[in-house]
Amino acid sequence: RIRSIITSIAVTASLFPPLTILAQQEITTMASVVPSLKTTVKCACGKVTLAIDAPSALRLVCYCKDCRGYYNTLNKAAESASMKPAATLDPWGGVDYTQIYPKNIQVTEGRDLLRTVIIRPGSKINRIYSTCCHTPMFTISPNASLLNTNLIKQDEQKPPVKFRIIGRNSLSGEPNKPRISWSVPFAWFWTMPKRINADLMKPAPVDVDEKSVSVLENFQEG
Repeated sequence: RIRSIITSIAVTASLFPPLTILAQQEITTMASVVPSLKTTVKCACGKVTLAIDAPSALRLVCYCKDCRGYYNTLNKAAESASMKPAATLDPWGGVDYTQIYPKNIQVTEGRDLLRTVIIRPGSKINRIYSTCCHTPMFTISPNASLLNTNLIKQDEQKPPVKFRIIGRNSLSGEPNKPRISWSVPFAWFWTMPKRINADLMKPAPVDVDEKSVSVLENFQEG
């Protein structure tokens, strides 16, 4: 499968060299030096605090139905408890993440208020939120963690958005929709394998064994 993809890219490059140059330029821009991130973040009500110390942090916006559905489910739970929704989507239904690693995250307050869930049985993405106010905090997947970028209150500390992924599932109806570049797949596959670092996957800030993880109730795709 991978060999077939590489062959297709090579054929495209030979047939359309101007497009290849454009793709390489965009890859260079998107996969340029990734900034570090050192900050403290809190859930919406302030009872849970995380200390973040990441040598590199890559920001992306995901428009998949699973991530949007997860945020919508948390917001409905908050509203049912007469709380203000704390899971913020962008105007096109995107979830703003900053990709770091579990070892970069330390829970300094409110560990007992964190819950780890999966949205369906068998999922490899552990999603951690605060039970006190239903704030999505971060995820832990087999290769990385995704921090909720909206927890970072100082805009100057937020890395620039490098990728907008699964744009086909973004919501329409809002003006000034961001461009979902055709070359994102090239840049994505160029960048992400370089960010797999097994040494930074442990220790995890929360337990993610089967006994500690449950399936999120009332989940529906977004």
